[in-house]
Amino acid sequence: MNSAAEDLTLLKGARNFRPVRSYIGADGRKLRANTIYRSGELSRLDEGDLAVIEGLRIRLVCDLRTEPEQAEFRSRWPDSHVPMRLDLPDRGEQDAGQNRLFELLGKAPGAAGAIMAMEQLYRRKPRAYVKTLPLLFETLLAGDSLPVLIHCHAGKDRTGFVIAMLLAALGVSHDDIVEDYVTTVKFFPAATEAAAMSKWAERAFGMRIEPEAAIPMVDARRTYIEASFDEIAKTWGDVPTYLHAAGLDDEKRDRLRDLLLV
Repeated sequence: MNSAAEDLTLLKGARNFRPVRSYIGADGRKLRANTIYRSGELSRLDEGDLAVIEGLRIRLVCDLRTEPEQAEFRSRWPDSHVPMRLDLPDRGEQDAGQNRLFELLGKAPGAAGAIMAMEQLYRRKPRAYVKTLPLLFETLLAGDSLPVLIHCHAGKDRTGFVIAMLLAALGVSHDDIVEDYVTTVKFFPAATEAAAMSKWAERAFGMRIEPEAAIPMVDARRTYIEASFDEIAKTWGDVPTYLHAAGLDDEKRDRLRDLLLV
């Protein structure tokens, strides 16, 4: 991890926890500062981390993990401040989750196979989440749910896609959406995360992954998130049409923008 990432790290026990930057969205308005946070799992937070969390006054936690992940890596949270929870696991996990990733990798082991598997995984995410995103949009529009934290296990793949769609709904430029996604690598010590991925794959799936194959799996490459956008273009035509399919019509989109942009 580079020194810049160290300076940006808010939580020792969740180094990928961070606020989404105040990108420019629709009509030249900016995303309200410190209203959207993203992270990996929160089971390793220490007392100092909990104090930081308490000060952020997060009102909604959207957990994209599966029930087994939630059970194995139980989130820690300040007792004095209990937010609303929105659990959105399991939707499309057979097509866009870790099971599918390791199935694809088994057919083509090695670094090249891992990159191909990751890109295929991201191509499956739009369809996997088209029925999940409406729940998030409706909860945000219901009010009293900001700031919001969206997280999964690593805070990279599932979180990366959902954050990308939320930013797209706000009219943030494609380049800025991609920038937010790839910024994850600044918070991920690749060698450490790859070793952890290898151990977890063997424990959870009985699959041995060589280090060179694990590195692309913990990376946040532009080609990964671009694969999701390419699939959206092929299947739905464009992102606005996809968001309509995900329950965000023009009226709801405008309300969401009024809520999150300033």
